[in-house]
Amino acid sequence: MRFTIGRKMGVGFGILLILVVGVFVITYNTTKTSLNTLSEGINQNEFIKTYSSPTLSNLQRLRDNIEESKNLIKRWATAPTYTEHPDKRRFIKIKDTILPMDIERKISENRDSLNVKVQDSIDAVFQEIHLLFAMYEDIQNLFPNLASYDNVFNNMQARLLIAPDGVMLSKAKKVSRSLDQLIAAVKEDNERRTLDMNTAFGQAELKSKALINLILYSAILLFIIGTIVALLTTRSITKPVRELKGMLLKLGRGIIPEKEIQPSKDEIGDMSVAMNKLVVGINHTTEFAHHVGQSNFNYDYQPLSEEDTLGHALMRMRDDLAENERILEQKVIERTEEVVRQKGELEQQKMRIEELYKDVTDSIKYAKRLQDSILPPDSQIKKLLPESFVLFKPKDIVSGDFYWMEETNGKIHLAAVDCTGHGVPGAFMSLVGANALDIAVQGKDTNTPAEILNELNRITSESLNKSEANSKVRDGMDLAMVSFSKDFKSMEYAGANNPLYQIRGEEVMQTKADKFAIGSFKHGEMHYTNHKIEIETGDMIYLFSDGYADQFGGVKGKKFMYRQFRDTLLSIKHLPLQEQNEILNEKIETWRGNYEQIDDILIIGIRV
Repeated sequence: MRFTIGRKMGVGFGILLILVVGVFVITYNTTKTSLNTLSEGINQNEFIKTYSSPTLSNLQRLRDNIEESKNLIKRWATAPTYTEHPDKRRFIKIKDTILPMDIERKISENRDSLNVKVQDSIDAVFQEIHLLFAMYEDIQNLFPNLASYDNVFNNMQARLLIAPDGVMLSKAKKVSRSLDQLIAAVKEDNERRTLDMNTAFGQAELKSKALINLILYSAILLFIIGTIVALLTTRSITKPVRELKGMLLKLGRGIIPEKEIQPSKDEIGDMSVAMNKLVVGINHTTEFAHHVGQSNFNYDYQPLSEEDTLGHALMRMRDDLAENERILEQKVIERTEEVVRQKGELEQQKMRIEELYKDVTDSIKYAKRLQDSILPPDSQIKKLLPESFVLFKPKDIVSGDFYWMEETNGKIHLAAVDCTGHGVPGAFMSLVGANALDIAVQGKDTNTPAEILNELNRITSESLNKSEANSKVRDGMDLAMVSFSKDFKSMEYAGANNPLYQIRGEEVMQTKADKFAIGSFKHGEMHYTNHKIEIETGDMIYLFSDGYADQFGGVKGKKFMYRQFRDTLLSIKHLPLQEQNEILNEKIETWRGNYEQIDDILIIGIRV
């Protein structure tokens, strides 16, 4: 099967994508299961705290109050006392207030939350307690006052109730046993729920550790596989491309390569095969021409194809020479001159092709050097703004964004400029813009950002011939410009569509730009606003184009947006400037992922 470059890259990145998706699915399922397990344990703990534990405490208190009420009623029946005796008052309080409150409010309010078996046991105990209350009232009715203790009949009835094997004591003991069993059942349910809760927490902990190990091993595996895929893909592309380049350079100098390229089974392999055939054909044609030049007209030669103009021309030449050799010497001389002329034309064509190839190559390289030359050197930036960084990411080889710096009249001027378009058109505009900025500040009275922008608009409009005849041309520039005093105690700003961000503490302060671009209006129709901004030591100042915020990416392929851009700046404001540069670059590359960079990116950061 033909393994093309697209397939190589598709297989490599497909493997990485499958691994990433697999790790995501496993991580998601593990996390979901751990959360469910943890939620179950939390629910068990909440149930114990809210329902089981209060119910257990109330049942134990109810049992203690039943025991106390039993002892008090025995003394009521056996020890003659007056009605206001403390024991009788205590008994009445327990029977009429404390026990009903325990039964009706403290225990009953949590009853429906317990299991059915415990609910049935509580209902049965409540029925027994109500029967016990009835017996209590019988004794109270037998001895309502001190004189009633002299009634023999009342004493006999009381003894039947409070005797060790009497009805009331038997009932009280049964109620106590039932409460003990109920308390034991609630404790058992609490222990079971506690065990379930501990088990759930243990399982959640094990799954969390397993998830951490999975993520760690997956990251290592993805790094290794990604490195291997990148190396293999790069090697399979760059090596044959270098060989093809070497052969083309030799052919451009008129040197026929001696060594053939080993073709691979992809598009570059097809080019390698074609190049090998071309070299063989050139060698054969050269040899044929050599033999023809020595009048060896029987040399075996076949054109490379039906469209091989040079090959067919040489064959015709050979036939003509062979035929005309038998003619007069003058004819031979004429034919020879024709061959010489044709050879000269071929040499001239070859020279013109080589010259055209060299001109195009040099032009592209020179365009890149020209654009690089308009950017301020790093040494100048570090000299004037030691605490600064520049993140510059052109979309193509040349860029429509550029940055500019100049020191004039005791001020340091700095601008981040975004020209219309990107690539070669944007690069042409950047040359116009940089030249116009230099003109705007040299030999002029312009010493504020707004004055420089107004002068820049005039120069740009005149340079691009913005008249009524070509008013439909939309070329122009968006930019943000600041000017610092040399002691860095004051700052001024003016902007065309691009704002200024200033971070102090935990606040991002934005100074808005004027909403009209450089070159979009006639000189004098509008004027840019000059902002004088208070600065303090430690402030972070950011100038930027719209390429960073407008970049598509993320999970849903949306724009990065200015809000996320500001949050990112706020999170890194305290870091060293070079580290901020690296983090911003890494973050936008991660966000972009497999999406294409849609525009040039430029961010300048300065710490006051």
